[in-house]
Amino acid sequence: MPLPPKALPHARYIVLEHEGAWKINLDNSYYGPFTSQAQAVETATDGAQKAAQAGYPASVLLMTGTNFETLWTNIEA
Repeated sequence: MPLPPKALPHARYIVLEHEGAWKINLDNSYYGPFTSQAQAVETATDGAQKAAQAGYPASVLLMTGTNFETLWTNIEA
């Protein structure tokens, strides 16, 4: 009997201020710094869209304090 396909991991691009600069957290690794929040969001969205095209569930989240705002996702609610 064939095994069911494994679900691909969710690619969560989290945009946040870290150590005084805008960065992207992906899988607990930080990328950046970026000169502005807008630049970090644009880069994260580009990455998330590429992940989505490759078949991954993907989201871009903006972290403010302990709150998260979804800016882009390919996951239907």
